[in-house]
Amino acid sequence: MSENSKHREIREKCIKVLRSQGYTVDTSHEDKGDVRIYREYNGEKIALAGVDIVGIKKGAIQMIVEIEEDDTAKTVLGNVAVADMATICLARTADSDRKMVPLNGVVLFIVTPASKERAEERAKKRAAIMMLRDSYNFMNGSLRDFIVTDEDEFEDEINEMALYVV
Repeated sequence: MSENSKHREIREKCIKVLRSQGYTVDTSHEDKGDVRIYREYNGEKIALAGVDIVGIKKGAIQMIVEIEEDDTAKTVLGNVAVADMATICLARTADSDRKMVPLNGVVLFIVTPASKERAEERAKKRAAIMMLRDSYNFMNGSLRDFIVTDEDEFEDEINEMALYVV
């Protein structure tokens, strides 16, 4: 699927932020092949999805970034469930070709375009997202947490997350 200009702009912003924080980044949409997540099941690797960006630090994938046009419950939970089911990712680490990298304790970021919504609309959306986070029961998969944010708040969320990750 081709990438639209807004998606590309957000992806490039996210990559810049991650690199400034010391992450090695692999991304789909750059003619190098897609970054794909899989679940190992009965001895086979089952492809689940392509992802937009993975952030790698200390030799491990620490985050997956998905860029979405909306933050509806269906979109958010679909991304969360698929990422949580994944156990491995086909990604390029700092000094390698693409290889299968185990997923464990990953944070999923769902990044949407910034909007000019009124404060009360944003507050309602935040409440809905918090309800989803509080209600979701992780499947003992690869995810440790998920964060829904917009392109303007992505860097602040990364900085806040860094305070709690050792």
